[in-house]
Amino acid sequence: LAALLTIIVWGLNFLISKIGLAELPPLLFGGIRVFMVAFPAIFFLKPPKAPWKLIIAYGTTINFLQFAFMLSSLAFGLSGGLTSLLMQMQAFFTIIFAALYFKEKIPLGSLIAIFIAFLGITLLIQGANTETVIPFLGLICVVGAAISWACGNITIKLMREVNMVSLVVWGGLISTPMFMLASYIFEGPERIASSLSNASINAYIAAAYSAYMSNLVGYVLWGRLLATRPVNLIAPLTLLVPIVGIISNAIAFHEKLSVIQWFGVITVMLALIINVFWLKIVKFFK
Repeated sequence: LAALLTIIVWGLNFLISKIGLAELPPLLFGGIRVFMVAFPAIFFLKPPKAPWKLIIAYGTTINFLQFAFMLSSLAFGLSGGLTSLLMQMQAFFTIIFAALYFKEKIPLGSLIAIFIAFLGITLLIQGANTETVIPFLGLICVVGAAISWACGNITIKLMREVNMVSLVVWGGLISTPMFMLASYIFEGPERIASSLSNASINAYIAAAYSAYMSNLVGYVLWGRLLATRPVNLIAPLTLLVPIVGIISNAIAFHEKLSVIQWFGVITVMLALIINVFWLKIVKFFK
């Protein structure tokens, strides 16, 4: 039940973020979100036991860059369902970055999965029609979000055993001024003032959901699951996140995909499955 709740909470985050972005620009929305993550929690949580340069790197990559790019991809018109799916490319980027930084060997299954995922993304782009065209800037931003997430994963690995709740909260404190400065530069004081004065309670509820449910509740439940259950049992469940994202956004916003794009979605999901279950697949065919 805890795993199912986490998957649903994370999958719905793309839908609810889109609701907030209807009234607030992406960088301002992200700033409000990380502010809610940090305050008042920092008054009750000590900083994580890790070098400050790694904490700052985490706050910059996962808390700021990942969500700045992800929210911007939604604002540029990329569907919430595809955003939730393409964000999972972080798994492939993490493997590549780990190979470069830690000199880890890339498993054959991951190489095959990366190639299949590339084919799937090609189908998503080439299969678009006038109603299902994928915005170029949205696609670039979601790739940037996945790369940023992967960089954050490397910083977590460098920190080894760290209190994830404390890390998320203090990462929010670090990223709050980054978001506010970026919003001031790219969205401008007039748009900020206008958005804040005209935004309804729905926008702030969306930001609160993303901050408290998706970030804090999601990470706490997921961390406890990983701590008490075998990783190979829990980790594959993240494959359900884009399924929840695609279905929920299709119902709420009537998001459509062409037949070829659906084949692209299935192909990307296949790549993710191969990446997670490669060893079991090999053992099955031996």
